[in-house]
Amino acid sequence: MAVDKNTTDLILGTYRNMFKELQEKNASGESFDKLKKILDEMENMALTSKDVMEYTTKLTTQNYFVDFSNAYSAVLIEMSKSGSGGSSDDILLKQTLSAYENAIQQLEGKPYSDLLIPPIKNIVELGKSGISYPVFLRICEEKGLNKALEGNYVTREVKLSEIEFAEKMFLPVEVKMHKEILSVFDEMSSKAQFGIPDMFEFGLKRQHIEWKYAPEIEKWKMIIRHWEKLLEYMNDWIDSFCEFAPRDTRWTDMRGIFYTKRNIKRTQDCNPGVFKQRERIFQECFGLGWENIFSHDTFLTEVKAGRVPHSEESLKILQEGYQYCKPFSKPEENIIKRAEAEYYRRYGKK
Repeated sequence: MAVDKNTTDLILGTYRNMFKELQEKNASGESFDKLKKILDEMENMALTSKDVMEYTTKLTTQNYFVDFSNAYSAVLIEMSKSGSGGSSDDILLKQTLSAYENAIQQLEGKPYSDLLIPPIKNIVELGKSGISYPVFLRICEEKGLNKALEGNYVTREVKLSEIEFAEKMFLPVEVKMHKEILSVFDEMSSKAQFGIPDMFEFGLKRQHIEWKYAPEIEKWKMIIRHWEKLLEYMNDWIDSFCEFAPRDTRWTDMRGIFYTKRNIKRTQDCNPGVFKQRERIFQECFGLGWENIFSHDTFLTEVKAGRVPHSEESLKILQEGYQYCKPFSKPEENIIKRAEAEYYRRYGKK
């Protein structure tokens, strides 16, 4: 899964502009070719990384930002030696500030621009303060201003958005996991120079947390999957005795009523046995039975999220039908009538 395009644009926008400006000045040579190769690799990595954290970690730990800056400086030095006028330091500073100013224009109105633009403006203001290029580079390094180009300012916002997404999707285990990841990020930031943690170390800690929560997340999903099937088999079994069954798409067969009735009979005969086996597996795997479903956290959460496709009345009917769901048995007449009424209320009488 590729990194989101807007996020990629934020991280690579400055570097694209720097490269484009050199192209427009007809730059060429070994250093320029190396610069193009580095940028191409950064672009391709965005397509193969699973998320922004993995992407920025790779860019940082594999020195793409440093290598690009070195290659860019080498191209400018070569251009200055070819007779473009002025000292090489003056040219390098001018070109660098121009690239940053272009980056600001590209970022305006984009997501996270309020986080990324101010640090870049600080760099531009520093460069225009009258200092030399070597002093400019030293101060940027000492104050950590260059870190603004590594995308780390976006990282915390991304983690907050992941928490918000998990909360809106009613995924409580994922909420706990992302909150713990954010806590680790904040702790590392508070101890790190310039308030920006080492992305490689953070990536390792994040992966450790994800692995820790993976079994719990999978268990949560599997419990839901099992009781969804139990509800489905119970619902189909009760509905198969209803007056509407021959017209319902669960059983209708284009070959005629004989095959439709055969499908209905199969559900009536087979579902109780399949249901009991699934309930046994549910009990063995999770220590849960039919009666535990409707008070379990997974069920209550799914109801709150609106992902349970049964009305309150339908759930009552299913619960009451449980005692009759046995081979060679059928629901009592009152349950069948209530199931028919609920079906017609929801779908209309056909």
